[in-house]
Amino acid sequence: MRTTSLLFVLGCYAFVSLGVNAALLGPALPTLATRANAGLDRTGLIFASMSLGYLTSAPIINTIGARMGTRAMLIVSPLVVIGSMALLALGAHLNAFFVATYLLGLGQSGSQVAYNAMFGLQAEGGRASAVLNRLNAFFGVGALIGPLFVAASYTLINAATLAFWIAAAMALPLTLGALWARDGLRHSSPARATLPDGGAARRLLTSPAAWGLCVVMGLYVGCEVAFSGWATEFTSRMTGAGTAQAAVAVSIFWAALALSRYFTNIVARRIPPTVLIGLLFALAIVGLVVMLLAGQVSAAAWAGAFLVGVGFGPIYPTLIAIGIQRFPFAAQMIASVLTSTGALGALFLPALMGFAMDASALGAVSAWMMLAGVLALVIGLWQFTRRALGREDVAALQARAA
Repeated sequence: MRTTSLLFVLGCYAFVSLGVNAALLGPALPTLATRANAGLDRTGLIFASMSLGYLTSAPIINTIGARMGTRAMLIVSPLVVIGSMALLALGAHLNAFFVATYLLGLGQSGSQVAYNAMFGLQAEGGRASAVLNRLNAFFGVGALIGPLFVAASYTLINAATLAFWIAAAMALPLTLGALWARDGLRHSSPARATLPDGGAARRLLTSPAAWGLCVVMGLYVGCEVAFSGWATEFTSRMTGAGTAQAAVAVSIFWAALALSRYFTNIVARRIPPTVLIGLLFALAIVGLVVMLLAGQVSAAAWAGAFLVGVGFGPIYPTLIAIGIQRFPFAAQMIASVLTSTGALGALFLPALMGFAMDASALGAVSAWMMLAGVLALVIGLWQFTRRALGREDVAALQARAA
């Protein structure tokens, strides 16, 4: 029991590290652009290459990772992240940064999938959602810390290089912890139903519920990345605030996201996860509307960003938990597929938001209305997914009874 608790602490620390890695790239763009002698627009394509790393992680994890096992994946994934950070710290060409961020997405996904699958299988129903939400809450903590490391690095050496080395150092204990926890990792993986070779993949590919989960996850992650990427610009345009003051909205968003994930267990005991998802999307829409109505009041925009963060926070871990509980025979597979489809949404929705933002004088309003519209669409799609999950659960019960 003590080993399992220590493993969960290691998992929480892993998500802090993952959040730091993801959040420091944006503030570090000027350093990378200067070293590569490229414009910010071209350098910004590193976000697309990181998304590609996440996107292609599913087939890699489900082939190589399945043979390696959970412990090996938890040892290797942080080493991939360390390599990517070293390349970002030492590289001097844009192609090197594309390779680095691709590896970063791959390494990040490996750790995320392994920890989510491992702990998601240890609990059932609403408890699985609560456990994964608490685990993933620490990603938000890391996302708040990462930009601080970049700011300190700029202060000390007028570049973001030190932040990359700090992130690399933070990943090393994850490999060491996985090396230490050999027996704990073996005992932490509960027995689960198994299918013949290829059976798990066929069950997933032919499941309407699995496809529904993937579509909802892809659109959700795209909305989350779009909001966090454009909230500063939106707040600045709508309220007339300076960039520094407008950026507070993003910090509030990440803080609310982390808090809502951490305390989801209070709600998960009372509301079924499939019902909770719809309510969370609705709350995020309310937050967007509050920001649209904020006028010149920055505090009102911050309040809206807080509501969006509270709404968005538990969605990713809860969708992962629902997938793992519905497909326990393919826990790592469904976790990796959902993580990859999330990256697909992150590839196109933020870009569409950017086009909407610059489309007209009312670009900020148009962009936020588009985002609210996508979330409303997701609520409708989620209702179909809930029905598919219900039908498949009934069919599984009937098959066991027969």
